[in-house]
Amino acid sequence: MKQLFQSISIIILLFSIISVSGQNKGLKTITEKELRYHMDFLGASEFRGRETPSTELEIATLYLGNWCKNVGLKPFLPNGSFYQSIPISVTKVSTANSRLRVITEKGEETYYYEESFGGNFYTSGSCYGDAIFVGLGLVNKEKGWDDLKDLDLFGKVVILLDEQLPDNQFALGFTYSYRLESRIRAIRDKGAAAVLSIVNMDREKKKAEGQVIFADIPSGRMPIQYDSQRRGIPAPLAKTTDSPLRPNLPFFQAEISHDVASAILRVPKSEIAGMFESVSKGVQVPCKVIPKTLVNLNIEVKTTPATTRNVLALVEGSDPVLKNEYIVICAHHDHLGISDGEIIAGADDNATGTVALMEIAQALLTEKPKQSVIIAWFTGEERGYIGSHYFINNLSIPVEKINTCLNMDMLGRNNPDSLYLVGSDLLSTELDASIHKTNKQFGINLGFNYKYSNLIHPQRVYFRSDQYPHIRFGIPSVWFFCGFTHDYHTPNDILEFIDYKKMLKITKLVYLTAMEVGSKPKLLKLDVNPEVTSRGKHNLQTKSLYENVK
Repeated sequence: MKQLFQSISIIILLFSIISVSGQNKGLKTITEKELRYHMDFLGASEFRGRETPSTELEIATLYLGNWCKNVGLKPFLPNGSFYQSIPISVTKVSTANSRLRVITEKGEETYYYEESFGGNFYTSGSCYGDAIFVGLGLVNKEKGWDDLKDLDLFGKVVILLDEQLPDNQFALGFTYSYRLESRIRAIRDKGAAAVLSIVNMDREKKKAEGQVIFADIPSGRMPIQYDSQRRGIPAPLAKTTDSPLRPNLPFFQAEISHDVASAILRVPKSEIAGMFESVSKGVQVPCKVIPKTLVNLNIEVKTTPATTRNVLALVEGSDPVLKNEYIVICAHHDHLGISDGEIIAGADDNATGTVALMEIAQALLTEKPKQSVIIAWFTGEERGYIGSHYFINNLSIPVEKINTCLNMDMLGRNNPDSLYLVGSDLLSTELDASIHKTNKQFGINLGFNYKYSNLIHPQRVYFRSDQYPHIRFGIPSVWFFCGFTHDYHTPNDILEFIDYKKMLKITKLVYLTAMEVGSKPKLLKLDVNPEVTSRGKHNLQTKSLYENVK
């Protein structure tokens, strides 16, 4: 019997050695030289920031698709193409004909789009309404905070502060209701005609310095949305949309400068600054009806059809049965284009993830896991995860067969030995354990930080990349993330600042994690969130995927 156990132990050891040897073969194909080679091309300023949609982004997708073909990857799509075309609508707001008027008994003042207010508008339209100020517009009755109590908002233009409470107060339970879009939705559901959010002090300061501060204004950057049916994908709140209490009338959302806010609220800008200071200290700002003040918002847009593309490839698994289960490894290849005449190249965000995925795909061809791997370069992440939303909602395979999603977004900056894991521990302990195992076993030795793996973090990082659409379907997912820098979403996100040795470490870690997870005999267990126990569309309405589980 003792000899039998010894024999079994030897066999297990041999299989382990063979497995590690195979993974080492793949590791050897991942090199800093190749990372630099592809980064020099995709991160170059000639791509003009890879805006969605743009000719430059299309060239990037062609580069990726041709590369897939040349190295021997298979198309994932049933039609045999590497390109998944996504129909979108692109809207351009008329700066000359879009205006906001403040009308009082003393007369009226007119403010213009881009100069004094902004926002993502998808249709033309106008609204009139009496002005009412609601502070933060926050409702959390459990914590004794209700800015909307006893207020009649029907048909009103509601003004609120776009500000955050201090972190310690936020952590006490201001979770889903605290988010700006949740506050706006609550106001819309009370029948308001529009919400105007006053930009915070940092953005107002930038405006005073001559910078363009409003959402999606730089370089005429245009809001986009899907054509036809969105197939379960939530529509942007900035779109004019029907309110439950006003079923045939539009609802508008915009941002306003302190000049506009001062005119509506009839207070000096210094008093508005004081309101923001109060909120930053956790003090509730009183709500008030603004007497004899009417606000008229008029928006004119031009809409044109367009398309953008995901690039999708497949590495078929080595096991005849397990190859029908899938790992998604993804990165977005788009960025922000040109802002105020300057190219936002997006070297770290996200040429690093795009190129790392190329190296991982090539390594997987050398030694395949038992499960199949979908290699996904997603478009439109910077415009609301367009590519990943479309992918997960238009699968040619059962979503229940997706084991995990490994997302890479920003891999080349900050501490050379540290990495943020976002979400690895929130649906499956096995996913998190697999990352730790490979990190230690292969001597990568990155230190892991879970600061952003938190549904109630004020920056909402958990919700801010392409792993999140997968999480909504109950798929264990992780975002490998190097962290924010002062160059984030600025023209200074360039190749010269990339730490290629750190990028190489992370690339190897993700490859090894895919090999580890993809060789397991069963799908990763969903053993963290009691509301999420199986993969599938039924999870889309799971409340705990949107707010903290206490």
